Parts: sequence; structure tokens; C-alpha cells
Amino acid sequence: MITRKQIKNIGLQITGKSILLYTLTLALVYGCNSENVSDCLQNAGDIITEEIVVEPFTTITIFENSALVIKEGPVQKVEVETGEYLRSDIDAKVVDGKLLLTNTNGCNFTRDYGLTTFYVTAPNITSIRSSTGFDISSDGILSYPNLSLLSEDFGDSEADFTTGSFDLELSGTRVSLVSNGAAYFKLKGTAESLNVVFAAGDSRLNAENLLAKNVSVNHRSSNDMLVNPEESISGTIRGVGDVISFNKPNVVNVEELYKGKLIFKE
Repeated sequence: MITRKQIKNIGLQITGKSILLYTLTLALVYGCNSENVSDCLQNAGDIITEEIVVEPFTTITIFENSALVIKEGPVQKVEVETGEYLRSDIDAKVVDGKLLLTNTNGCNFTRDYGLTTFYVTAPNITSIRSSTGFDISSDGILSYPNLSLLSEDFGDSEADFTTGSFDLELSGTRVSLVSNGAAYFKLKGTAESLNVVFAAGDSRLNAENLLAKNVSVNHRSSNDMLVNPEESISGTIRGVGDVISFNKPNVVNVEELYKGKLIFKE
């Protein structure tokens, strides 16, 4: 039989554990409202927007944990929107004309994902490399003469995330895409030329709303390419993914080496 003293001791133990749990909870909730704690327990704080002054650049590489919004404009500008307690682990710097966007706030037990977005305005960009799982999008129309969109890990050993997502509106651009992972490209507008290399993986291209004069493909992905060529389409289909064309131009020169097919959909 349990004595009254034993019952009292059990009650004291439960009360002690409750107080300890309550104290730990308060520490997690209030003690993590600072930038001087572990990333995993750190709250974001209030959302702030801050300009980062950098040297001139024409190419961009964005690393993990951040989204990117690109805007064409005459004056170069780089801004970051993030939580006030996350800001110290976020950086933008230029090395050899390349803008490097980094965010080392990777562990987040006590805050939401996707709290950091870079906003970049530039008169000319020639290359955007994605090493982030978050979106790269355009604010308005981009009319840069030559633009490469990259989501692959051959050309840059440090850019090892190949699941990028691009959503851009273009005008008169000569645009090239290279991917060897599971990237997603959504393009609309107009282009002088569209050159697509999917070297491996499961990347997908939705460019049926991009009117491109000339389209060239090298397709080894297991997913599909949707394109809209006006004058010509050429290249090679090497994998199981199809190339679906929303127009049949006068010049068609596409070689089918495996299961993937060139399909015209009008």
C-alpha cells in the first residue's frame, strides 16, 4: 500500500518536473529572441529590409536558404529582407564581378522557412546561378541581351544544390539554360534564341509562353521541355523526357536517340 508520505513525495517530484519544464519553455520562447544563440533555437525577430552596398557585378550566384527577385534598372542595388536576428549570418559580396548571396541560417526549430529574400536591381546581368531550393523570379520584364540560367554542379563545385526554380519574364533575350539536377524553369515573353541543355536529372522547362525565334535542345532529363519556336528548332533528345513544341516552325532538325520524342502541339 502506498503511504501518505510516498504520495506526497510523488507529488513533489511531479511539481518539480513541471516547474523545470515550464522554466525550459520560457527559456526557449524568450531566451532565443537574440542573434547570439544557436541557429536551431533562434527566433527570426521582426522582418527588416536593408540595403547592402557592393561593387559592380554582371553575374549572380545565390546559395541555399534564400529566394531572389531580379529587376532591371539603370542603378545597381542589392537589398535583403529577413528577420532582424538572422541578418548577421547573411551576406552579399562581389568577387571578380560575381555577386555572391549567402545565408548560413540553416537550422530552424523555432521559426518558419523562407524568411530571407534578396532583391537585386541591375542594368545588365549575364548569368544567374541557382544553388538554392527557393525561387528566383523577375520583378517586371528583363531585356538583358544575353542571359544564362544555371542550376548544375559541374561549373561551380561550391554550388551543389541543383533544385533551383526560375520564374522569369523576358524580352528579346538570347537565353541559355543548363541543368543536371531537378530544376524547374518557367519562362514567358520573347527571346531571340533559347538554348537548353539538360545534361541529367529530372529538370523541367515550361516555356510555351516564351516566343523564341530559334530553339536548340540537348535533352537527357527524365522530364519534359515545353517550347514555342517561331523559325527553327534543332538538337538532340537523349533520354526519356519529351520536347513538346507549341508551334511547328519551317526548320525542324531534332534527333531522337532514345524514348523521348519531339511532339508538336498546336
